[in-house]
Amino acid sequence: MGPTFAMCRDIVDGADLALFASGPFDVRAVVASILPGLRGDLPLDAVPWGNFPHGIEAREAVAALRADGEPGMDATGVLWGLCANDSRAAAALAVPFLIPLATDPHHPHRAAALGALPGPARARYFGVASREGFLLHRTDSARRAPYGDDDYGYEVTGYPAGWSVAAARSAITANTPALLPLLDDPDPAIRVDAAYGLAAVADFDHIVRTALIGGC
Repeated sequence: MGPTFAMCRDIVDGADLALFASGPFDVRAVVASILPGLRGDLPLDAVPWGNFPHGIEAREAVAALRADGEPGMDATGVLWGLCANDSRAAAALAVPFLIPLATDPHHPHRAAALGALPGPARARYFGVASREGFLLHRTDSARRAPYGDDDYGYEVTGYPAGWSVAAARSAITANTPALLPLLDDPDPAIRVDAAYGLAAVADFDHIVRTALIGGC
């Protein structure tokens, strides 16, 4: 049993979540540590993939998307599959690596990278873009989980789902200026995926909302 699965077991057994906050098994802290130096050539091993459930699978998916040639695997299918199976911590860790690909107009897999961005940030709303659900992020707006995270409960592994969502949203939020121009991309598929990803931003100044309204 790996260390993260042991952590998840401890949480399920009633351990205080605060004991793991801000440490090497807190995906929010790991993502925050690499955001200031985010770049397209950031080494994959700059983060501890093995500390998170299915982390090695997510790492391999990111490596495939970074390749210039044809990916040897369905990389986006792997990342979306983790989200669909309610095991999104590693997919959230992948988000900072996907952003430079998504914003590079010359990268052959930018559309795939962009499409995989919002999955871990949207939680149970992944793949849904109705008017009613487009800007929704939490399961119940009247409730809050401990430590300020939205009330998403726990993933199937026992990992706190709110941590995964918060990590993915923080990465997308921090890169809002780089993602906003994609709303005007000549490719309509890119515009749609950019809008869906940017809808996950913690948009306190309504910059994204204004841009979305302006594009309607």
